[in-house]
Formats: sequence, structure tokens, C-alpha cells
Amino acid sequence: MKEFDKNFSTYDDNAIVQKEVAKKLTELIKHHFSIDNYSKVMELGCGTGIFTRHILNNIKIEKLVLNDYFNTEKYLEGLKYEKFVKGDMSQSLKENYDLIISSSSFQWIEDLENLIKNISGKTNNLAFSIYITGNLKEIQEHFDITLNYKTRKEIVLLLKKYFSEIESYEEERIIKFKQPMDALRHLKKTGVGINSNSSVQKIRTFSEKNLSYSVGYFLCSK
Repeated sequence: MKEFDKNFSTYDDNAIVQKEVAKKLTELIKHHFSIDNYSKVMELGCGTGIFTRHILNNIKIEKLVLNDYFNTEKYLEGLKYEKFVKGDMSQSLKENYDLIISSSSFQWIEDLENLIKNISGKTNNLAFSIYITGNLKEIQEHFDITLNYKTRKEIVLLLKKYFSEIESYEEERIIKFKQPMDALRHLKKTGVGINSNSSVQKIRTFSEKNLSYSVGYFLCSK
């Protein structure tokens, strides 16, 4: 389902929910952690910088390190950051940080526990948003395809192995479209493609005009 490398140019204009989630996660970070000025922060899966912009506008950071699996530096022009690290999230954690953050990207990671374990070795504070069970249920029900989403409870239990204090929230955000095909086009433009094995008939018979996003927010400390 992941086609980000082909659709970065259309991502920002269509990432409606991702923008709302980035804004909310930024507010949660501001009110949860009692740190006025971070000396070093790393953002994992920064993409085109939607969350990065919110963070830089609302939180004082001396040095910000950005990471993404794809080379998205051209979309980050004008942003104040120390360096960009291209590659797998887990393999990009080489230094210690005051805080590690991520918005709308951890759901793509196959071994979430291994990532959390590696993160816990590099920071005492972690904040992230992730799409959870029930996300894009309209797509799953019609096309019978989905990511291996976890429930909020499952993620909390995983986090408890590595962090002592965990605050979590979940919510559902629904986007309404005029036509079912508009919903499918929206997904494609945000990097979520329908399986190429899906028949033309299956695509044409998709009848949902709404897409449901299920989001979990997690703020963790040791």
C-alpha cells in the first residue's frame, strides 16, 4: 500500500488528516513534557516536513535531526535543522537525544517493538502518533487489504517494556468525499495505493464516500 516515493509532490496538498494529527501531536508534546528548551531532538519519518514545521514553530530546539527512508530533503528547504539522515529508522539512531518524535509513520514499520527498543536506548522521552486498528476500515472491508495495525492497548503494553510513564489517546477522524473515486484518488495522492492485484471491477464497485482514520497518540518517559 505504500507509494510515498511516487507521490511526494501531491502529498502535502492531500494529507488532510496527517496535518491535523501533526498539529495535535505538537500540542500534546508542548503540554506533556516539562522541558522548555531541547538541546537535541530527532524526528523519524519526517516525509515532506508537515510535522517538522509544527514542531519548529512551537517548540524550542537547538539541534533538530531529521530522518526518512526516502531522500525528501528538497521538500524541507527553509527549515532549520542540523542534518538529514536517509535510511531505515532503527538503523538511523546513532546518537542520544532529549526527545525522539514521529507523526503518522510508525504504522509502516513491520517490527514496531524492535524500533521502540532501539529508540529507548537513545532517549528518555518519546512522542509519536500512529494509525491503529480500524484505520481505513472502508478499504479493508471492500478490497480485503490492510496494514497490520495494532490497537492502542497493544501499543501501550509494548511501550511499558521500555518506558515507565505512558500517556495515550485515540480518536477517529472522518473525511467525506463527493464520489467514491475521489476517496481512492485521495489515498493515492497521499502515498497509499490500492493493491495492483485488485480488479478494475473491484475498484469500480467501491461505493464508500467516507474514509475513516483511527489515530493513536503516545507520550512516553523513563
